Amino acid sequence: MELNEIVKKLKYYTPELPKKAITESLKHKEEITPKLLEMLKYTKENLDKIYGEEDEFFGYTYAYFLLAEFREPKAFLYLIDLLNKDEEIIDYIIGDDYPEYVPRLLASTYNGDDNALFDIIENNQINEFIRCSTLQTFAILYLYGVKDRNFLVNYLKKLLNEKDEMDNSYLYEEIIDEVCYLKLTELAEDIDKVMYIIENKEEREDLKNILKDDSKINRNIYPFKPFYEYIYDTIGIMEEWQCFRYIEDKEFENSDDYKVCQYMMQKREECYIDAKINIGRNDLCYCGSGKKYKKCCINKNNNEDLDKLNLIDEFVCKAEWYLKREEDKKGGHLLRIAWFDVQDICKSNNIKSISEYDEKYDGYDSLLNWIQDYENILAMSDEEDKLYERLELWNTIEEIFDLDNENELYWKERAIREKANTEFRLGNEEKATKIIEDYLKVKPEWTWGYIEMADWYLDKRDNKHYNLEKAKEILLRAEYIEGIEEVDAVLERLWDIYKELNDKDNIKIYATKIGIGE
Repeated sequence: MELNEIVKKLKYYTPELPKKAITESLKHKEEITPKLLEMLKYTKENLDKIYGEEDEFFGYTYAYFLLAEFREPKAFLYLIDLLNKDEEIIDYIIGDDYPEYVPRLLASTYNGDDNALFDIIENNQINEFIRCSTLQTFAILYLYGVKDRNFLVNYLKKLLNEKDEMDNSYLYEEIIDEVCYLKLTELAEDIDKVMYIIENKEEREDLKNILKDDSKINRNIYPFKPFYEYIYDTIGIMEEWQCFRYIEDKEFENSDDYKVCQYMMQKREECYIDAKINIGRNDLCYCGSGKKYKKCCINKNNNEDLDKLNLIDEFVCKAEWYLKREEDKKGGHLLRIAWFDVQDICKSNNIKSISEYDEKYDGYDSLLNWIQDYENILAMSDEEDKLYERLELWNTIEEIFDLDNENELYWKERAIREKANTEFRLGNEEKATKIIEDYLKVKPEWTWGYIEMADWYLDKRDNKHYNLEKAKEILLRAEYIEGIEEVDAVLERLWDIYKELNDKDNIKIYATKIGIGE
């Protein structure tokens, strides 16, 4: 694709994301950069016309994000100029998710001009969300080593010391978040004085616990990814935007999946209305708690749960539609959002198992099914951030549900196995082994613990860990455990190992053990 053709494709809005033009731009960084800067200059000079929709130009969108991905500092001052405009204009140019993107764009194009950022952060005439987003830029620069700890601590301390007693803007919530998530313990006492601006007591306690936790910061773990990182994937970001999904959404809304989902949501809403109308104060509560209505959900805003359940169905339905089209990235993203809402519902309604959730909330698809789809997407990825997301999933399952209940043994043992597998793939071999071995001390007959560990050393693609002797040692240990479960699975793997080792005597022995003769 010629340079002029690329520029032409990026100048105006089209219902479909111009992926080819963006991809070609990434290949021709040096040639396209001056053209993208020209687009930002044009935007600055014609902003009133563009905002007033007298000019159909749309190139600023691609220019800001591509130049950020290029780490082009010449784009920084164009962003600063934009951020000094009214919020409505910023919203129009960057999109209504601008609080998420502004700090990433600024950090990615940062030219060293701290005063330009200070002027926005400290100007209480500027929209508080813009000020928060601009402040977050320094947190990102700290995480990437551009700014040192002393700079960030001193600047946040200055902002806290200069706080007006009546000023309870979101800027100070942002400061609290940054202090806690970045483990800036030097400021613990300073933020304690302003914690009152966070109304939710549980949220305050959670943040304090995060600050006390001495675990190391990992940029691949929420909230650092994706909120505290550079712009690195323009296409990946933009293909999630509604403005580029109209054609896709129309196709989805014409699908049978969507129609079934809408029908089920309508039936649920009717049931909720009927249940609330026909229940008396002394009747058993319709939520299934076993308590009387007057001592359970009488004062609860049930519409909140209903809204979340409907959103879960919409996300799960569309996620499964994506998975049928082999668009796992989009599907996994929606299942992650649905899982957040499930967590909220389970916590507020004291749901203690996946089966209990499915019994109480009959949705488009059972949680039992789609949570495994989500897990499989994460398990198939070798990207570090997806592996950490997988750990987060299993840690949350353990936190929310009562896996010590004898009816939840499958999920308890699966959580142990999947967490160990993930730690191993992250390079934490010792930690992975300990997770399995700790449970084997309690239940030495658990076959799948031994198999999980053995399988780590049977993958020929992993040159670093491929070790038939080590796998054999683990499985031989399992074979002779009294009362071992499903011993055939162990014997079959040993047979395969002996075939790899060309150990003819043991090939015969284990062939007999698994019942296939010689």
